[in-house]
Amino acid sequence: MEGNLNFGLSNTATALISITDINDNPPELTVRTFSGEVPENKVNVVVTNLTVVDRDQPHSPNWNAVYRIVSGDPSGHFIIRTNPITNEGMLTVVKPVDFEMNRAFMLTVVVSNQAHLASGIQSSLQSTAGVTISVQDVNEPPVFPVNPKTIRFEEGVPAGTTLTVFSAQDPDHFIHQIVRYGS
Repeated sequence: MEGNLNFGLSNTATALISITDINDNPPELTVRTFSGEVPENKVNVVVTNLTVVDRDQPHSPNWNAVYRIVSGDPSGHFIIRTNPITNEGMLTVVKPVDFEMNRAFMLTVVVSNQAHLASGIQSSLQSTAGVTISVQDVNEPPVFPVNPKTIRFEEGVPAGTTLTVFSAQDPDHFIHQIVRYGS
């Protein structure tokens, strides 16, 4: 192919340019404090949803939130699962809580991304929040502290002799109720 001074040689091509998102936006919780309540002795109950904003590409490791409880739950009563569609943290009870032992929990939670932040990017102060969980009292049945109860006695004990006393206790210390016995 020959060209001339007025119309040089030319060709056309298509270039595909992909822009890859880096994790340059830390996740930020939408409020500084969250709250929720849970009935005592219930498990697998979502207590509250933690909402977060992240300006990275949705549904990527740079956007996916990872939640951690950093204080307030030494016995491991709660976990936070991430909703893969909304990126919210679903704070869930996984071990029963007892109103008579703990009327409330004050948790501190931290959110980060699945991918590490890009070099030079600092975590946001809004990546940490407090969560107050109120435990609701539920009327519980009485319990026998020793069950089964083993008793021993000599043969020939006269009829009508009291062998032992079964004493039930009401775990609801803050509600005064009468324990009744039936046969």
